[in-house]
Amino acid sequence: MSDKQDGLVAKFSSLVLPITDDFDCELVDVDYANGVMKVIIDQPAGLLSQTLIEVTKAVSRMVDAEDPIPGRFTLEITSPGVERPLKKPEHFRRSVGEDISIKTMPDVDGERRVDGVLLSSDEFGVTVNTDGGERTLRYGEIRSARTVFAWGPAPKPGGHKTSSPRGGELAKSTKKGQLADER
Repeated sequence: MSDKQDGLVAKFSSLVLPITDDFDCELVDVDYANGVMKVIIDQPAGLLSQTLIEVTKAVSRMVDAEDPIPGRFTLEITSPGVERPLKKPEHFRRSVGEDISIKTMPDVDGERRVDGVLLSSDEFGVTVNTDGGERTLRYGEIRSARTVFAWGPAPKPGGHKTSSPRGGELAKSTKKGQLADER
């Protein structure tokens, strides 16, 4: 990100933070790229869709009043999603015990991608249990990090049930992979 983009993000973040605080939301991240200002918010118990709507309205009103970004841009307000970005030490602390993926800065010794279970996090950095053993990184050595959602096993082929495309009872796969209505 350029210094100009960094300045826009910092300015926008400072204007959005009081709004997210008013709604008891955490401002997880703000990013500006390709004409899109992306604001990621969350709440400890999970973000409700109504809260997301209300925060979006409030931020939109702020943008209309303050005009913080020169020219046209798209505003996107969203939750972190299933795979959450880890930006701050408190994000890492909340994710201890979870699977994570880290990309290190280019000048850091060792593999640039570190995948494994986050064992610990303190004010200086993190320790991850990888397939090759434990790896400790300082926060300044981390370019990006996120939690990794472990998808369940794929459904067994043939005979699995799914909802009917017409919203009726259940349907079952046939040997040819087509849905057969079971009404």
